[in-house]
Amino acid sequence: VSFSIARGETIGFIGPSGAGKTSVADIVLRLFRPTNGTVYLDDTRADDIDIEEWRQHLGYVAQDVFLFNGSIEENIRFYRSELSHETIVEAARQANIYDFIAGLPEGFGTLTGDNGVMLSGGQRQRIALARALAGKPSILVLDEATSALDSASEKLIQESIRALHGSVTVFIIAHRLSTIEHADRLMVLIHGKITEEGTPG
Repeated sequence: VSFSIARGETIGFIGPSGAGKTSVADIVLRLFRPTNGTVYLDDTRADDIDIEEWRQHLGYVAQDVFLFNGSIEENIRFYRSELSHETIVEAARQANIYDFIAGLPEGFGTLTGDNGVMLSGGQRQRIALARALAGKPSILVLDEATSALDSASEKLIQESIRALHGSVTVFIIAHRLSTIEHADRLMVLIHGKITEEGTPG
């Protein structure tokens, strides 16, 4: 697999289960190293960049969201004590979850319950997106993040992603074409190879 992505581009990866989509994401996240080849950021090898520094510039939202039994604000902050309340609010706005939170009696202090049991799937995903955006990432990876959502919840997340266009590089891994219809480019992975590449139109 060989491809390049421009800063601020939104790329959609589609293909059947087991095609290698999540493996591409894992390499970007540096959860493992490719057995062959090299990942570059501009002209710098990924291995030459400190992994903690690398990950400080990454945001990640998975299909299965983890929320602990705390407040919504605590779940968005996620142990990053340096984040201000204003940063949390801005991330919630970016993730299209602010209006819902503001309408709750306890607002950002509302408890989510164990693993977000008090919230719907779409609300949990948007809180997870706000958590990722609160770190002001340069690269955002969405790994099947909307696959289990209804169309209304998926649309809210799509609106959030479109608003990031040009300022954040976004990798969207999906099965459904609706998830990546607004991407700049699509790449089809089959058996670990890019078999097609082009625009959604």
